[in-house]
Amino acid sequence: MIVSKPKLSALLALGIFSFISISVGAYALSIIMDDRGLWYHYVISGVFLSVGLVLFIRQLLSYKLVSIGDNKLRAAFPFKGIKKEYSLADIVSWKEEVIKTKNASFRQLEVQFDDFLLKLTIQENTQYEQILGYLKKKVSKKQVR
Repeated sequence: MIVSKPKLSALLALGIFSFISISVGAYALSIIMDDRGLWYHYVISGVFLSVGLVLFIRQLLSYKLVSIGDNKLRAAFPFKGIKKEYSLADIVSWKEEVIKTKNASFRQLEVQFDDFLLKLTIQENTQYEQILGYLKKKVSKKQVR
């Protein structure tokens, strides 16, 4: 059984950015509450609190655990309370997109089911290569090139 989850480095980077954004926004809001706020404190508070909270909520809702093995693929979204299980025969198509940049390449795996699209990236998920190899071995006929 191959289990893929978000990389700690990706979670940590987004978490630190969210924390700093929310902290700066909260500090600007505390200045406003003390009746000494200027116009730019309102802007800073609104922008930083919005960005920080939206990013934090998006991070929680997009957290996923993917396991593949025994001719089944399971995707669990713990913060949404959703668990999906599919047979490999249920895969409509899958493809790996590789985008070459100046310094590195961005790789994303998309697995399409009838009612669900699963996306994994090498930068954000563990066991990416193992899942890609498993799909190539078991359902190579459904690969879109």
